[in-house]
Order: sequence, then structure tokens, then C-alpha cells
Amino acid sequence: MDLGLNNKIALVTAASRGLGRAIAEELAAEGATVVVSSRNEASLEAVAQDISSATGSRVVPLAADLMDPDAIDSLVDSIERDIGNIDILVANSGGPMARPFAELTDADWNQALNEKLLAQIRPCRAVLPRMVAREGGRIITMSGVHSYFPHAYAITAGVVNAGLLNLTKALAQEGAPANVLVNSINPGPIRTERMVYLAQARAADAGITVAEAEALIVEETLLKRFGEPADVGALVAFLVSERAGFITGSMFSIDGGLLPTI
Repeated sequence: MDLGLNNKIALVTAASRGLGRAIAEELAAEGATVVVSSRNEASLEAVAQDISSATGSRVVPLAADLMDPDAIDSLVDSIERDIGNIDILVANSGGPMARPFAELTDADWNQALNEKLLAQIRPCRAVLPRMVAREGGRIITMSGVHSYFPHAYAITAGVVNAGLLNLTKALAQEGAPANVLVNSINPGPIRTERMVYLAQARAADAGITVAEAEALIVEETLLKRFGEPADVGALVAFLVSERAGFITGSMFSIDGGLLPTI
């Protein structure tokens, strides 16, 4: 299926590894020019070279810190000045710490909000008005299933992800008159470094081994296995394509049929 992403320009944040990298790979495989961004300039160079070699598409590494609003504004300015108008934004970010509720300080909560919610608000704020002015574009936010399947061991992720779902709905309303479509991806148990971290946190919370925690996580899905980052990349590629032209303000869970546990 040709998704029609040739000649599109995509920005993927937090793209040096994990889901961000997988999404960048899929967009490049579909022919898009992809700007990969993260804080780690050295790893970005290698990622961009690997993806470009594998796909034949142009992949541009541009380092920027999602914690720094000025850096994100400068990143978007430089892309639109030197590469072209951003057609696709995938606002990816890292996940917040997992810690028992009573141990979380105000500083911890502020860090969680800054690392994920504000980290995605900033690129959306920089890109959305430009897309609206040009009357077209696609934005994907990356939330997560803890927004509606809360777990005490990952309370910060649940609260922040719920905020991202609200943000997505609001931006979809704002963008719709200008054909700017905004959707959210809710990854469940995908095989990434983040998943390993959450399994470790669940193990510590429940007093079990990490292997036992991973088994519990898998058992909560209908498919009884972890997903792969490429699964998420494929879903994103479809949602930012013209094939998904009547989809906005929606939340797409990719979780192997996760079952509620509370």
C-alpha cells in the first residue's frame, strides 16, 4: 500500500532509540524526509545514517532538548528555513519516573510533567500554528495505556498520559477547520527500554522478580506477548497518511488487547 508520504517532511522527537526511532524508520521507509531529534547529538548522527542507509530516504539529525522551549522553537525554525515546511509532527518523549505515590514530591511531579506532557506541548505549540496557516498537516502525540488502565506503580505516567489525551482532543478541535489532523497513540507493553524499566518498577512494588513482573504484564494482554516498536511505527505511518484523512481527535491503543486490572 502506497501511503503517499513521498516528499513529505516529518519531525520525530525523542527519536534516538525506542519508539521514536522505529517511527522514524517507518516514515523514511515510506519515502518521507525525516528529521530525527533528541538531546544526544552523537547517537542521532548514527541513527540518521542507519535509517537513511536502510531506506534510501533523507534523514536529518538535529539535536534539541525537549525540556528547553527556546531550543524547540529554534529547531522548528531551522527545519522550515533549511529543509522545508513540516507536514508531519510526531511529538514523542520519554516517560516519567515510576515511584510509590507517598514518595513522590512536588519536584518529582513537576519533573514528570516537564519530561512528558510539556515535552510534547512544546513541539505542538511550535508547529500547529504553521500547519493551520498552511491549511494542512498531521500531528501525533504519544501517550500510553496507563492513562486509562492506571497502575499504582506507574501513577505519574497515568496522570501525564491522561493529560496528553486531553491535549490531543483540544488540538484536534483547533486544527480541524484547517485540515490539521491530530491523533494520539497509546502504546501498551511494547518491547523497549521503557518497558524494562516499568517491569522493574512493578517488580519492586509487588516484591517479585522482574521476570515475574514481565509475565504478569504479558498475561494482562489478549495476545499474551509483548509488541514490537515496528508495530507502533506502522500505525503512525498510516495515521499521518492521506489514507487516514477522516481520522482526527482519536486515541489508538496498540496494546495486544490489554485487559483492565482494576
